[in-house]
Amino acid sequence: MTVKLPDELAVRLEKRAKRLGVSKSQVVRESLERDLAGKNGAVEEGPSMYDLVKDDLGCIDSGLGDLSTNPKHMEGFGR
Repeated sequence: MTVKLPDELAVRLEKRAKRLGVSKSQVVRESLERDLAGKNGAVEEGPSMYDLVKDDLGCIDSGLGDLSTNPKHMEGFGR
């Protein structure tokens, strides 16, 4: 199969393949698989970003309090 791509898309494809260390053909195949997945070619909805990280939310303490409680940090807000 031969596919003609606009120059900009061909450049993006080549950059992604190099970044991933795979062939351009593999990037195209995987993209098609993702796009054509699901019933009758409809893309299946995966988990949201929230679903993927919800167990880790709030697990890092920056040591900073809520800056909104200090009026100094709110000066000029909304202007």
